[in-house]
Amino acid sequence: MKIIPDDFNFDFMGRIGLFRFVSGTLMVASITSFIVFGLNLGIDFAGGYEIQVGFPEKVSESQIKDLIKPLKVGDVRVQRFGSEEENSYLIMARKHGTIGDELKRVLKSDFEGIAAKAGSLSNWSIAESGERLVIGFDHKVSQDLIRAAVEKHGLLIKDITANTHEEKSEFVVSLVSLADQVEGALVAGLDFGPESNIVQRVEFVGPQVGKELRNQGFLAVLYALGFILLYIAMRFDLFFSPGAILALVHDVLAILGLFSIFQLEFNLPIIAAILALVGYSLNDTIVVYDRIRENLVRFRGRELGALINTSLNQTLSRTILTSLTTLLVVSALWVLGGGIIRDFAIALFAGVIIGTYSSVAIASPTYLWLRKRQAAKDSPGDASVVTA
Repeated sequence: MKIIPDDFNFDFMGRIGLFRFVSGTLMVASITSFIVFGLNLGIDFAGGYEIQVGFPEKVSESQIKDLIKPLKVGDVRVQRFGSEEENSYLIMARKHGTIGDELKRVLKSDFEGIAAKAGSLSNWSIAESGERLVIGFDHKVSQDLIRAAVEKHGLLIKDITANTHEEKSEFVVSLVSLADQVEGALVAGLDFGPESNIVQRVEFVGPQVGKELRNQGFLAVLYALGFILLYIAMRFDLFFSPGAILALVHDVLAILGLFSIFQLEFNLPIIAAILALVGYSLNDTIVVYDRIRENLVRFRGRELGALINTSLNQTLSRTILTSLTTLLVVSALWVLGGGIIRDFAIALFAGVIIGTYSSVAIASPTYLWLRKRQAAKDSPGDASVVTA
């Protein structure tokens, strides 16, 4: 099926100045936004809690936010999970655990002080979330002493398990977690009763794990770009490769800029969306490059700019149909998928448009510029017209 007439002949290479202006403006806006605002990192990268809650009756997002606001957990995001009839929500809080790094050091020092009176501290560990402490002594210590040492810092204890054998003592202290506090606030505020089991799932990502995920995500994108450069160089030649890579870098920076400017949440699914878009954009670029390479043989001796225009017009119908089909699917995800995949769908939607644009406005003009540059070196007198 063709939606573009066979005799259609748009002068793409005559619009290179406009393409440079549009892409330059987009890149400047993206980089400026990175510097000024940065990325709004999600729980995956910044660390924090993701708590799934479910209710026996209909509850609004604003009600949930109002009830957990007194907990002072900082930046909290609430979004619907599943269908409206399920009454389930995700509560995402960028809180790095129940106990901060300074309090961890103070607690360890306190327990070392207790141990020093009759022996030594034989075991000490604390979960990254700060919700579970393990304290071991090489002598007997009373549970009341442990409770007092923890509670004097304002920490709420949920449970203490004592393992005393021979002349040693070990305690596992479970603290009241953020999920417990959220459940308590919701149960009290909505009057559903303690048997409702509002909290259905809790996930915690520590800041160190979040940093590693963030670094690995960006490395994955860089590795993808590097291997694509090798692939294009082997499949075509070095005149084609830089344009493909420049187009992909342009696409990635544009998507990152979009998320920075509008402060959309940037998380692991968005990295997956970017990698998918790298593949989509590359596929579109390869289709155009293949047609250019075929026409280099068919129309040998023809002016290169006109040949590239012919190649782009020949693939335009296929490009538009493919992009529109993909956008229809992504639009369905955006509209019907709910808040949980909204940002992912936005990344895909914008990426399809930008990836299609870059194949025409970045990759092909870069190839033409490189060929002109090489022609200028080979024939310094006149390189204004390059032939295939």
